[in-house]
Amino acid sequence: MGEVNKRVSSGAAAHLDFYLDRGCVVVPCLPGKKRVVKGAGEWIPERSKAEREKLTRNAAVRNGTGGILVVDIDAKNGGSLDLMAEMFPSTTMTRTVQTVSPGPHGLGAQLIYALPEGFKIRQSILARNDHGEPMIEVAAFAMLPGSRARGADDVQRFYKVIRDLSPYPATPELLSAVEARVTVETSEPAPADEDTADAGIQLNTLVARVAAAGPGQRNEVFTQYALPIVRLCDVLGEDPEEVLTSAYEESGGTDASWIASAIRSAVRGATGGPLGPRGLGQWAKEHLSKIETWARFAVWSGKTGPSDRRVLLALIAACIEHGNTETTQGKRKLALRAGVSEETVEAALKRLTAQGHLQTLKQEKWSVRRLLRRADDNTHIFPPLVRGIHTTEDLSDDLWKGLGPLHMVWSVPRTDRSPGMDGRHGHLYDLVGAGLTTAKALGDYSGSRPDSLNRPLVRMVEVGLLVKSGREFAPADDAGDLAAKLALELGAVEVCAHRENRYRDDDLKWVEAQRRQREPAQQTSDVQDSIVDLLESSYQHELSDQEKVEILQELAAEAEEERKRREDEQELMRQLGILRDIGI
Repeated sequence: MGEVNKRVSSGAAAHLDFYLDRGCVVVPCLPGKKRVVKGAGEWIPERSKAEREKLTRNAAVRNGTGGILVVDIDAKNGGSLDLMAEMFPSTTMTRTVQTVSPGPHGLGAQLIYALPEGFKIRQSILARNDHGEPMIEVAAFAMLPGSRARGADDVQRFYKVIRDLSPYPATPELLSAVEARVTVETSEPAPADEDTADAGIQLNTLVARVAAAGPGQRNEVFTQYALPIVRLCDVLGEDPEEVLTSAYEESGGTDASWIASAIRSAVRGATGGPLGPRGLGQWAKEHLSKIETWARFAVWSGKTGPSDRRVLLALIAACIEHGNTETTQGKRKLALRAGVSEETVEAALKRLTAQGHLQTLKQEKWSVRRLLRRADDNTHIFPPLVRGIHTTEDLSDDLWKGLGPLHMVWSVPRTDRSPGMDGRHGHLYDLVGAGLTTAKALGDYSGSRPDSLNRPLVRMVEVGLLVKSGREFAPADDAGDLAAKLALELGAVEVCAHRENRYRDDDLKWVEAQRRQREPAQQTSDVQDSIVDLLESSYQHELSDQEKVEILQELAAEAEEERKRREDEQELMRQLGILRDIGI
């Protein structure tokens, strides 16, 4: 009897009640490994309870089930609790499980959180190191404490609870980062002219996630991303079977029959009609809404404050448009959104990152930019404005007369005859609409001298965007319609169009340069193939690969000798010409 009790309390069995009582899906793993037993990936909560005896050694919980979220701190790739606390403040004091792989900061950890009812997570990498490896991630499965496996140093260790607390509720920032996106219902067909550059970035991102999936999550990750990958392949003209097979094999998958069947299912599903646009979930929407409110109404001091504000708003707009809390848009597209130069965007991105408003993650040839809410900015997220605005949900076009913070009119350039409207004008216009209607009120809120604010305020009155009554300012009733005319008349449209044309021309030149760079290599390859064909016909038999290499090397050596001989002759002729010129 004592031996039975000892066996039941060891391994994962001692911790099963914590997960099963919550309705989690728990699945068996191979002894001493982090790999889910084949076929167990499809279990449901009832099956986990019924098969409890199979979960007494190594077991894993399906992330997001039973109302819990597990965030993995991958120590071997440089992840740490300090990094988690920096990215998501007030999140590290929760139930914690120590994992088996060591790193520069000690052994890794799992942080376990409580989720709101009905909340659906997505597998996601929250932080990467310089090599693109996940430091903090939300994986499909998480090992239970009591399980045993080899770490990255090949040492067998047990997963164990090191902070025995009830799961702390996940913060809104963390929820928005891991929330599954939703399909937005629409009667409009999906656009046929989807930006191929963006589609290429999306495809590479999804393929990388499939390729990075390890044992125990490979099939689920593949199933999750196969359908959008097929549709992106259709946009880009890629072969979906080749792309998906390559990604699956790179992840370590070897089940040829399963992958063939899964690809057929994805292709069939893709022909059933477009997915429709993907939208933000509730928490992600609220997260971006609060950041947007802060960006519009916070105190942006210094000469670079207005441009930093516009770049941050451009980033938010890109996230909202693509239904995500992060964006891969490059500096040029952000420059066109913000109505500033690429150089200004580059400098602003660095400042926003240094100030903690932005996190930039490098992924192969592009950057992923994630918006952050700093803990010390909470006082500004709900600014002390008289109209009681708390989030962008409270914003009404009636208050600003349809004139938004990224309108082209805020790009009117300075000239010898005009002071322009590309400075603090848009920011002050927003604050006036929010209820700070006098220069004194604006100065008190922003910490600026009222006389320094008078110039942009008077300028907006001169062009008709603001009306003044006594000491108070207010947006003009026709400000939205007037702004479009002013943008054309005062040169903003011309400046923005010139910038867009220049960027497009530069992109075309780059593409042409890449094409020219590839042509000589292709021509050389074609010439070599032609030479091999001729030699085979001369030898009247098919040459081996080694024979082809040796012949091509000999021909290349002869060509190099001929080139040097011609260069020597040309140099000699040049010297003879010089000697004749000086009369020798």
